[in-house]
Amino acid sequence: MVKKLDAAIADNKDAKMGSFVVVMTDDTDKMEKSLKDMAEKEKLTKVVLTIDSPAGPEDYKISKDADVTVLLYVKKEVKKNIAFGKGKFDSKAVDAVVGELKSILPEKKGK
Repeated sequence: MVKKLDAAIADNKDAKMGSFVVVMTDDTDKMEKSLKDMAEKEKLTKVVLTIDSPAGPEDYKISKDADVTVLLYVKKEVKKNIAFGKGKFDSKAVDAVVGELKSILPEKKGK
């Protein structure tokens, strides 16, 4: 998903789109290395990779039961909160999330 988000940012530069991934864990040292390795391996240049505590930011209403939560937002307002249970975040889910970007991005000029 991160690689697809990175590509979507580049594809939507006119919309000034940005993206970040937050991994919520107490094991920050191990995760920091893992994220750096992933960024290098996948040649990520646009998406920001971050680490937060397992609870996450209170205002984002992250489901405690979710294994993966994707928030799509515009100007600091969450437009979509999509939660996936353990084992449910697969390639179809990634494609569905990337497809949801259309619902929050302005229409491209000339289309």
